[in-house]
Amino acid sequence: MIIYRTAKSLDAAKLAALSIEVWLHTYAKAGISTVFADYVLQRFTLQYFDQLIADGAKQIIVAEQDGHLLGYIAIDYHAALPESLHALTTAAEISTLYVRARHAGSGIGSALMQQAREAVKAQDIGHIWLSVLHDNHPALHFYRQQGFQRQGSIWFELPGERHENYVLIQPTLPA
Repeated sequence: MIIYRTAKSLDAAKLAALSIEVWLHTYAKAGISTVFADYVLQRFTLQYFDQLIADGAKQIIVAEQDGHLLGYIAIDYHAALPESLHALTTAAEISTLYVRARHAGSGIGSALMQQAREAVKAQDIGHIWLSVLHDNHPALHFYRQQGFQRQGSIWFELPGERHENYVLIQPTLPA
């Protein structure tokens, strides 16, 4: 049975490992470059997740089965809005939705997204938004099925590289 719950500090190492796995699977299509290796090893650390959980900077909901992390979603209630969304009065960002590739299609992503919608609605926030790599077709298909619509682009930048990400949005409250 899959359990959905708020992340605890004991989850930090598992969150870091799963993040590296999913991020590299998504971005490192041609293989693992030095830029990609440096990024994931500096960004997705035990300390990074420990700090996120401790200071409540983001709400992290995990999906686990028998103590094994299968995926997670992170909600940022204070993220700066991309230019294409500046007209919104209230919005929260789904900063991360990662599910292990071997568990894709099992309903975990949909369940995590529903958990996030409920959390955002409880805060009386009118929209959720996220960004997704422009050629991540499985993720784009998933988000379309979830009711998200594209509203612009932003760029994810690494040293010497730019990656286009589509901005997607969905209302959480009636207009």
